[in-house]
Amino acid sequence: MDSRVGGFSSTHLPTPPQVAEVRDLSRFGNLPTDTAGLRASISVANLEVARYATEIGMLQNELNRLTLERDAFASYAEVCRSALSPVHRMPNELLAYIFKWCFPHKLYSIGYRTRTPAEEVDRICRHHLLELSRVCFRWHYVVMDTPQLWSHLAVDMRVWNECDVPVANLLRMLESSLDRGKQHPLTLDIYAIQPHHHSFFELLSKHAQRWQTALLRGDDGNNGLRPCAGNFSQLKTLTLHGKWTDVEVFRTAPRLREIQRFAYQDLSASVPLSARLSLLLRLPTASSMHLLLDLRQSSIDEPLDLAITSSVHYMYFQLATTAGSTVAACRFLENLTFPCLRSFSLYPPPYKNPPVWNSSHFISLATRSGFDSCLTHLVIHAIVTDAELLRCLEVLPKLLSLSITDCTSPGATQTVITDTLLTQLQCMSDVRCLLVPKLQVLTLKTVLGFTDSVYLDLVRSRAESEGGSMFMANLWWLGARMREVAVETLEEITKLTTTRRELIFNRGDWK
Repeated sequence: MDSRVGGFSSTHLPTPPQVAEVRDLSRFGNLPTDTAGLRASISVANLEVARYATEIGMLQNELNRLTLERDAFASYAEVCRSALSPVHRMPNELLAYIFKWCFPHKLYSIGYRTRTPAEEVDRICRHHLLELSRVCFRWHYVVMDTPQLWSHLAVDMRVWNECDVPVANLLRMLESSLDRGKQHPLTLDIYAIQPHHHSFFELLSKHAQRWQTALLRGDDGNNGLRPCAGNFSQLKTLTLHGKWTDVEVFRTAPRLREIQRFAYQDLSASVPLSARLSLLLRLPTASSMHLLLDLRQSSIDEPLDLAITSSVHYMYFQLATTAGSTVAACRFLENLTFPCLRSFSLYPPPYKNPPVWNSSHFISLATRSGFDSCLTHLVIHAIVTDAELLRCLEVLPKLLSLSITDCTSPGATQTVITDTLLTQLQCMSDVRCLLVPKLQVLTLKTVLGFTDSVYLDLVRSRAESEGGSMFMANLWWLGARMREVAVETLEEITKLTTTRRELIFNRGDWK
């Protein structure tokens, strides 16, 4: 290694005594008459300064070279350390999976409402993905070349007019996101309103064959999706809210397995009930449907000319009714047949009075559909008497799970969980259970309008029945309860769970 440090000097370098002697001459004014020596020293010094400046320049260049080489070695060492980092040995597929979980929730779903226009812009342009793509070349490649990362589309048109970005630019951002998703199945969360329907639906229609899960809210923009009809080859789950009345466009969807139709606030009497239910006609086997229907404005003379036979397996009805619409609700049940139904649920929308349960119409539905051989789960939160409910249970011998809720709404109070009901659900010691003999789960949400001893007898009889199968008793008391459960009763049932492994007991306040 070549080193020139200490290799340069001058024989003319003044010594400290020489410097002190010259300083004394100027300090005391004793200048010699012959100044040729001083002038010669000045000339020599100037020449030496020039020589030193040249040498310093050379050394500075050398120092710069050494500094650059040192920095190159340091940078190379850092690159080598980075190459050894575990993240660089991670497969692209795993890196993409991690990126998938970097989604901020507000960009993944619009929720109840988008809080700011800026949030909508970030969601449409996928700001979080763009940020990740700027980290390094490889991350950019993974982000841009992984269609799954671009396969969730959430759009809230309610704030589009407030965005600083023009609507045309928002649509271009959406188009870029959709194109980057290539042919990967799409999950959609859309709130659509006027006046941007046409361009938006035109763009979305180009990718109809990719739809897999769709949540559509707002309104359908005068049948804006009609060009998509017949192209929903991958659609499996569909949820419709509000004014999405154009359900015909979804009729040809061979893989559709689950439909939820929430039509509570926006449906009016101008929309025929048959149109609200028409999707049931096309539901394939092993599917479920959740319907929220507002029958309060339905006239008892409203024509129900559509008889529906559906192979749906799981049916959830949320009905908003009044005393005047009870007949309409009953007529609504008269038009349904579910030969493959496994689970039937009837309950009110949040904060609304429960619907009226008509045992005659349900028994007709059960007989027509063959519930005695297929229905295994029943959930009832409706206005019904214990006698009517017992009549319905008589035709459900295959029932495995039963959930009953007492009605506590103002003006619609009805206690159905009574001593009469619980006594009939008991298994007698000398015979097998006569009512719902295969029952494994009994859930009661109650005002405690029964006797503790009767409930204890029910639990004990089911736990000790001949079948020996598991039995789960869920006892939840409501805020409007008439009394408290005796501590002794709870302790006795808890003691039973320790001696009967087949018995599971849950209890507490229902919030």
